[in-house]
Amino acid sequence: MRETLGKILLSPPRLCVLFLCLIIPSYSEEENLSYHSYHTSETITVDGILTEKAWEEAGEMKFFVPETGTKPISLTEAGICWNSQYLFVRFKAYDRDIGGALTERDSSTFREDVLEIFLKPLKNQDIYYNFEINALGTVYDARNGEGIPWKDRKKWNCQGLLVSTKINGTMNQGNDEDETWQMEVGIPWSAIDITRGRCPRTGDTWRFHLARYDYSRYLPDGKELSSCAPLRKVNFHNYHDWIPLKFCFNQAEGIKR
Repeated sequence: MRETLGKILLSPPRLCVLFLCLIIPSYSEEENLSYHSYHTSETITVDGILTEKAWEEAGEMKFFVPETGTKPISLTEAGICWNSQYLFVRFKAYDRDIGGALTERDSSTFREDVLEIFLKPLKNQDIYYNFEINALGTVYDARNGEGIPWKDRKKWNCQGLLVSTKINGTMNQGNDEDETWQMEVGIPWSAIDITRGRCPRTGDTWRFHLARYDYSRYLPDGKELSSCAPLRKVNFHNYHDWIPLKFCFNQAEGIKR
C-alpha cells in the first residue's frame, strides 16, 4: 500500500503540477503582483525616447514566460502612467535582431517582433481591448468579447491612439547585432467605449497585462513569449490570468510592484 501510494504521489504528471505550483505565483499573491499606475501632471511626448521623469516614477514590471513562470531570455522593461486624457505605456525591449515588415493597420503583427497591451476595464463585463504593435509602429487593435466574432473584433479602431517607436539598431539586417527597440503608446480614455470614455478615478482597478513576442535566431526555439502576468497557459487572451492595474494619484496611495 505504501509503495503504491508513493508511485501515485511521485508520478510525472503530479510532479509537473507541483513544479508549476511552486514557480507560478498563486491568486493569493495577486495583491503583490498588482501594478500601481500613478497620475502624472508632466507632459508626455509620445516619441519613443522615454526621457520623461514620469517614466522613472512608474517603476518596472517583471516579465514571465507563460506556463513556466521563468525569467525570459529576451528582457523587457515597461511602465504605465496616466493623466486626464490618456493611459500612457512605455516599453524597452532588448533585442539582438529586430525585425518587422508589416505596415498595414490590423495586420497580423504577432507574427513579427511585437509588444502588446491588454486592458479589461470592468469586472462585471467581458469586454477587453488589445493592442499589438510591431517595431515599425504598425498597429493591430481590437475590441473583444464572447459575443463578438473573431473576424469582427479588429473592426474597432482606437480613435486618437498615439504610437511611436525608436530603434537602437538596424532592422532586418542579419549581419550585425541590435540593442533595443523602444515604444511609447498613448491610449485616449475617449476611445474606451465600455467606460463611456470616462477617465478612471483614483482607486479604480482594471485588469491588464503587457506582453511580447520576440522572434530571433539567437533564441533556442527561434521565438519567445513573455508577459508581466504569470500566465498559467500560453494564452494572452485569458483575462482570468491577468493582474490588477490600480490607478493612484500619487505614490502615497500605492506601493510599486
